[in-house]
Amino acid sequence: MKRNLILSIVLGLFLVGGLNAQDQQPQQNFQQRRQQQIDDLKKELVLTKDQTTKFDAIYKEFNEKMTAARAAAGDDREGMRAKMTEMNKERDLKVEKILTPDQLKLFKAYQAKQAAARQNMQRGGGGGGR
Repeated sequence: MKRNLILSIVLGLFLVGGLNAQDQQPQQNFQQRRQQQIDDLKKELVLTKDQTTKFDAIYKEFNEKMTAARAAAGDDREGMRAKMTEMNKERDLKVEKILTPDQLKLFKAYQAKQAAARQNMQRGGGGGGR
């Protein structure tokens, strides 16, 4: 009897721990993917130290704004999407100001590649643009 009770408690703890890990995993994966995209972009643009500092500050500022906007949007997904699109454009304009003309071409090409990958995923094409 005691053995069954202890076994049930241990099993319950494992189940609760597993469910908790599943709840956190998608957010961590999103953040990891987002950071990987930022790192890839910085490598592709071959930024100077000064540009890297400014670039990081811009992305940090907008990531904080986007997190706040997501929280404020609640269930209004369309409103959130519109706000995110607006903020992305604003962020990109700030980034463009710190780039050289050659880097700007690379930036635009990177954005086009990412947009094509998103379109492919929306049509059910699977994997990303790497």
